[in-house]
Amino acid sequence: MSEQASGAGAGDQPRGGWKQNPDAVRGNILKAAREVFAEHGLSGARVDEIAARTKTSKRMIYYYFGDKESLYRAVLEDAYQGMRKGEDALDLGQLHPVAALRQLAEFTFDHHSRATNFVRLVMIENIHRGDHMPPSQNMAGQNSSVIRLLEDIYSRGVEAGYFRRGLTAVQLHWHISAASVFNVSNRATFSRIFGDDLFTDRGQQMLRRQVGDMILGLVMKPGVSAESDLPRQREETRMINPDIHKFLEIWDGKWATLAAGATPADRRLHFEGVARDMRLPTPADVETHDEHWIDSDGGPVRVRIFRHAVGGTQPALIYMHGGGWMQGSPETHWDITARIAAWNQQTVISVDYALAPEHPFPEGYLQVLAVAKWAHDKADELGIDPGKIAIGGDSAGGNLAAAVALACRDEGVPLSGQLLIYPACDFDRTRPSYIENAEGPLLKVATMPATNALYCPDETQLNSDWRIAPLAADSHAGLPPAYVAVAQNDPLRDSGVAYADAMEAAGVEVIRDPGEGLIHGYLRAMEYCDVTVTRLQDMCAWLKAINDR
Repeated sequence: MSEQASGAGAGDQPRGGWKQNPDAVRGNILKAAREVFAEHGLSGARVDEIAARTKTSKRMIYYYFGDKESLYRAVLEDAYQGMRKGEDALDLGQLHPVAALRQLAEFTFDHHSRATNFVRLVMIENIHRGDHMPPSQNMAGQNSSVIRLLEDIYSRGVEAGYFRRGLTAVQLHWHISAASVFNVSNRATFSRIFGDDLFTDRGQQMLRRQVGDMILGLVMKPGVSAESDLPRQREETRMINPDIHKFLEIWDGKWATLAAGATPADRRLHFEGVARDMRLPTPADVETHDEHWIDSDGGPVRVRIFRHAVGGTQPALIYMHGGGWMQGSPETHWDITARIAAWNQQTVISVDYALAPEHPFPEGYLQVLAVAKWAHDKADELGIDPGKIAIGGDSAGGNLAAAVALACRDEGVPLSGQLLIYPACDFDRTRPSYIENAEGPLLKVATMPATNALYCPDETQLNSDWRIAPLAADSHAGLPPAYVAVAQNDPLRDSGVAYADAMEAAGVEVIRDPGEGLIHGYLRAMEYCDVTVTRLQDMCAWLKAINDR
């Protein structure tokens, strides 16, 4: 028999403030009730305990909800609506369907991992055979917003030639929910049997990505990978021209769809979609699917391995992507790392370092340093030669490569070379290249202070700490040979030149590539500009030469 309003004591007085904001009172009751129902279930929950956790009274709980079962139904509806609101806020309609499906799967995993009470309520309601599920038409069947969202993503993927036919949105929702719910519902028993490694920060990040991998593996057409060999959208004939300006037309057009006022997280997602749309075919002799997670003082970090299929013991390059320390991933720079692996018959360890502003300096730096040490420790397992491990990256990734090369020198971690591609080596915006190329292309000086502040808000540290500004190091002696590639029309040009000068003055062997006629980020233009392909081939030839010594 349910508790009813008649059970409230005559002297039970409402607590002050509820009359002024009834919506806040209702929300406060629902929050407390969710906690109590999640802890004790429907039958074990007591309205007295719920009232004790609120800013109102037991009488007012009955006033708003009638009885305990009605309150329980309201809690269920509120919990599901909160989930749906989070899904709706993702704004996945503008994303590439592959990126959108991964994002939705990983969002669900994250939501359930954080909202453990939501999962407990789902478990409790399943014990009651779903008898109390709210009748809201917005939550039922094809009216559910998540089903509509999945239908849109799936249909776009099928139409574009990425996803196989024959699946339904409900089936996809089942698979996403299955893994995400199990991660919480069976955590206690799973940990008792197998240990809790999967429930550490690293384990959860790894599982989160694997859930996305599994869902994409289910929907991709046979022979089409979620990361490589994707059918690419056709560009107009007039755009398929080996000229840097044609690349810029296409690149700028794709970025023009990003909404004004986009957050770093928004830009990050957009970048993934743009990079995927423009990705070149992956060389057939490169294996790309091996991933590892490494613990570090900056948190767990994922690396993707690009390895030549020739096998054996190979030289290696630890590579950091560009993106202003706030966007980018091994997947956005796939074209670069896959070609280095293919052309040099080597292994490239592409680092998915932590991004600002959620993870400012020193997290990314510490992760890359840990990867460098890990590569040496695991050289036999990775099939790489510990005496032939170089480090490199482009733009912000070049900055991290230079900084970690300094740290490796100081800590006795041997590196065979540094490949620094249009790197940011300091933050002196009075240099001539910043003035000449203030408006880019691709990189605008006016945006740099805000971007740099996301990585390190302390301007004094930004300019004086060699781990952030490698040019500020007391000494550049003893560094491994370096290849410094700059671009003539890049604001960062003179920063890279100054770093090459400093290393040369300290006795370091330096090869310079002035990048005549090129712009910041020019390796993204390999499909449109033959010169950029030649530049990457020259970098590969240098890497091969230092490894053949």
